[in-house]
Amino acid sequence: MINFMEQDTLKKVTDLISFMLNIPVNKIRPFTSLKDDLLLDAIDVTLLIAALESKFDVYLSPEEAESIQTVQDITLLLQKNAVAA
Repeated sequence: MINFMEQDTLKKVTDLISFMLNIPVNKIRPFTSLKDDLLLDAIDVTLLIAALESKFDVYLSPEEAESIQTVQDITLLLQKNAVAA
């Protein structure tokens, strides 16, 4: 079950991904793979993470960034780091 805060974060993440990649929001789901579904390479993922860090005013460690596979992974890490800040 997704809580309200997570749902809000997920919406912001999907909106930014949609804008950056010119993909309709309804094509982006929590389980969407950045590499397999969105066809992002390592540089694209790094740029996406940097944009999200800037938007959410958080910092993800290199280990956290490397662990990201899906939109849901991004959402959970951004929330965790926002709460910790």
